Amino acid sequence: MQEVKCNLCGAAHQIVGFRSHSAAEGHGSRENYTISEQEIMAPQRILKCVKCGLVFVPPEEHPENIQHKYMDMVDEKYVEEEAGRRATARIVLQKLEKYKKFGNRLLDVGCGTGFFLDEARKMGWEVCGVELSTWAVKHAREKLNLEIKNMTLKEADFPHKTFDVVTMLDTIEHLVDPKETLIQIRKILKPTGILYVNTPEIDSLASRLLKARWWGINRYHLYYFSKSTLTKMLKAAGFEGTRWSSYKRVFTFSYWIWRFRSYNKTLAAIMAFICRSAHLENKFLKVNFADQLESFSRRCRSLEYLDELEEDLPKKTDKKMKTVVVLPAYNAAKTLEATYKDIPRDIVDEIVLVDDCSSDKTVETAEKLGMKVFVHERNTGYGGNQKTCYEKALEMGADIVVMVHPDYQYDPKAIPDMVTPIKEGRADAVFGSRMIKGGALIGGMPLWKHNVNILLSAFANVILGTYLSEYHSGFRAYSAKYLSLADFKKNSDNFVFDFEIIVQGLLHYCRIEEVPIRTRYFDEASSIKLLPSIIYGLSILKTLGKFMLHNANIVKFKQFE
Repeated sequence: MQEVKCNLCGAAHQIVGFRSHSAAEGHGSRENYTISEQEIMAPQRILKCVKCGLVFVPPEEHPENIQHKYMDMVDEKYVEEEAGRRATARIVLQKLEKYKKFGNRLLDVGCGTGFFLDEARKMGWEVCGVELSTWAVKHAREKLNLEIKNMTLKEADFPHKTFDVVTMLDTIEHLVDPKETLIQIRKILKPTGILYVNTPEIDSLASRLLKARWWGINRYHLYYFSKSTLTKMLKAAGFEGTRWSSYKRVFTFSYWIWRFRSYNKTLAAIMAFICRSAHLENKFLKVNFADQLESFSRRCRSLEYLDELEEDLPKKTDKKMKTVVVLPAYNAAKTLEATYKDIPRDIVDEIVLVDDCSSDKTVETAEKLGMKVFVHERNTGYGGNQKTCYEKALEMGADIVVMVHPDYQYDPKAIPDMVTPIKEGRADAVFGSRMIKGGALIGGMPLWKHNVNILLSAFANVILGTYLSEYHSGFRAYSAKYLSLADFKKNSDNFVFDFEIIVQGLLHYCRIEEVPIRTRYFDEASSIKLLPSIIYGLSILKTLGKFMLHNANIVKFKQFE
């Protein structure tokens, strides 16, 4: 047996997974490829790499011959099941919907007749596709008015960082060089981009029971992935954070029975008779055979891709950036005017105060000073107040949102230092730190609170892999990008909101800088008491636990997605 190099690990040592005698058994003899054909001949032998476990078919034809067969593919049976295929597409797109907040440019590789892209367009995606079949491309262009490139992905030569989502539905198993294709996809994905892949699972129960008769085995499938080997392949191409999901197919009863004929014609005939009698032929059936992998992956940001990370940094811009200062207020009448007067108006465009149902004259004072005021009808808590602050600032078109407490504990004169790293493109968020240069103790922070702050911050740095001197400052500047990526509406309404929004930003690879600030501790300044401090500390530990579970793909939390 002539050994070939594994596409994944490069090893040249394989064993035969199994041999097929399908042609002799009458199980398929067609030479022309069609997507929906049920009797395509299985390959004569399938190999398994001893080193990495990848299962693949040794080259039997020149890659150009395979490409020409895909170009010549015509499959009218595929179009007959258009409604079911569209229903399946909508299931996948619903899972991708959460990623649209990063951007809505979607590329489908191996897009066929364009049913998936057409459904994506209806859901608000800006779509594009590549497909080899001339027949399928003609259908997509003429019937659906879609932008489809009739060529390979390499030939399409998309600019780097073009797409927010790239999808490959039942495509990767057909590729002559899947690793190289994934590398190409990585280049055209934006820094926050998502890659979606589905493919038959060679380690599934159906595959093990049916072997060469399993629907996933045919001579046009060149690679057969398990969850393990697909993870390795994605990692080798520069992807990480893979999340798995179950894959459901939707077809009519008559189509399912037609596909079943290749396994048992007699039983298929009985099933067809029952369906006709019950008038079920054109009814849809959604099925999950647990024999199809479905993955969502993001671009890896490791040292190996350091040059690429530098390219991803936004460039300094001379564009005027609208800066809005927000003040989450609760009974701050005594200190509000002093805070307001220290806000540098030469770089601040708007000042917004959100009152959380105060019992003093906070609202009257704010209106007298000329601030834009929004009032909660009921007390929502510190986190709930911030949610309104950021929502209102973004509605006003803010590019930078600075949050400062109106109790005059933090010095608003530091706002220019806070916004500069964002304006220069170095950071997505900037925190004023009381811990740098001893600002906290000099300002009068109680020693016990200072030490607890340091311990919690050190523990968070270990878990989150960061180097922040403080996580608990109430003086922060966020870019509009940061606030759009962090789903802050799903966070707590309590004090732990400040910590949760940091975790959200880190999960989206936002860059955080710190600047030293001084603080003032005096009787009129608000300060969290002992019992709420304990609850806050426990809430931070809980959030860190959720982060670890989420990041390890053990339990997923919506607020971190």
